[in-house]
Amino acid sequence: MRITVAILLLSIFASGQTVQKSSPTDQDLTAEQKALVVKLANLQKNFGKKMNSPGVDLSLKEISRWRASDRTLVKYEVYATGLPRDLTYSLLKIQINGKVLKQMDGVTLDSDGRAICAGRKGTCSGSTPNSPIDLVFFAGKSEPMRLSLVSNDDSHLKGFIQVIPFPTSVTDRGCKLESIIGTPKGEVTYIQGSGFEPNEELTMEGASYGEKNHGVAKAEADGSYFAAAMPNVLGKTSGTTMWSVKGKSCDPTLTFSWGTYQLE
Repeated sequence: MRITVAILLLSIFASGQTVQKSSPTDQDLTAEQKALVVKLANLQKNFGKKMNSPGVDLSLKEISRWRASDRTLVKYEVYATGLPRDLTYSLLKIQINGKVLKQMDGVTLDSDGRAICAGRKGTCSGSTPNSPIDLVFFAGKSEPMRLSLVSNDDSHLKGFIQVIPFPTSVTDRGCKLESIIGTPKGEVTYIQGSGFEPNEELTMEGASYGEKNHGVAKAEADGSYFAAAMPNVLGKTSGTTMWSVKGKSCDPTLTFSWGTYQLE
């Protein structure tokens, strides 16, 4: 999906969406493109615990990271609570375009809730019985790795977890902002925040190549903030964008890049 627009903000709130443009564009989004952006933004906004089956929680434990030729590899193990140990699970990866890929079948859990390959009939096999499942990722800056464990029985119990191996984030007096790419080159970038006062009014400022946007938002009941940005500027193929969200007691200002992709 190629989109050439000026700064365009799709702020996703419980009450709906708002769209702001800083200057005329040479190509507006079609209704279909806008619907896709909103769909993927809502997936990112809600990804994780909000999508879990009741009582289920997943976590990722980083084991190691090392450099290999042109990229850094990061190894994780998956842990689950609230999922029965007598069931088998499928390990899924949810890509940034929303496509779901099955990574592994026949996953089970050990007594610590760690995802393993038991090596018995109906389960996956590792180098030895009950081998921990090592997930090795490589990624670009601000690129999310999104995973799910789903039971293979009729209950379809599920848990979701996300990790960003190479984050772009900033904190100010307990408030945090982080950028997460929504397309490979950041043509869509999500801004997620936390630590604001529940339901407080927030003032947003954005700027890219001198084009500025101003908006008013509202923190969620848990003090979180979310917006989806399309920071492309006419005549520019890449650049940086400044994004500031001001609350009553904090004012984090984040700078993120768009228009390029490089493995870390």
